[in-house]
Amino acid sequence: MSDDRFLERLRGDARSLRFQPKDGAIWTRLPAKIRARLNARPMTAAQLLATWFRPIAASLMAIALAATIGLAWFERPRELASDSISSTGVDIVMDGDLYRVGE
Repeated sequence: MSDDRFLERLRGDARSLRFQPKDGAIWTRLPAKIRARLNARPMTAAQLLATWFRPIAASLMAIALAATIGLAWFERPRELASDSISSTGVDIVMDGDLYRVGE
C-alpha cells in the first residue's frame, strides 16, 4: 500500500466542519420534523402537478425566449464583407499607380 495519509488528513480537516449544535432542543426537533415528513399524506397527482408547474413553465419560457432571440439574430440581414467592399470600392496606390478595386 501507500504511506500517503490523505484520507486521515481529510477526515481531520473535515472534523471542524461537522455540524454539532449545542442546543439540545434541536436534537428533539429534528427527528420530529423527519417523522412528520415521513408520516405526511402522500401527494395527489394534482398536487404534484401544481408543485412542479411553475418551474417547468419557467424552464420552457426560458428555452422559448432563447430560441426566439437566436432566430431573430440569425435571420437579421447582415452585410457581407464582399458586399461592403464592392459597394464602397477600395483605392490602392503602388509605385505611384492608382488601382481601384470593387468598381
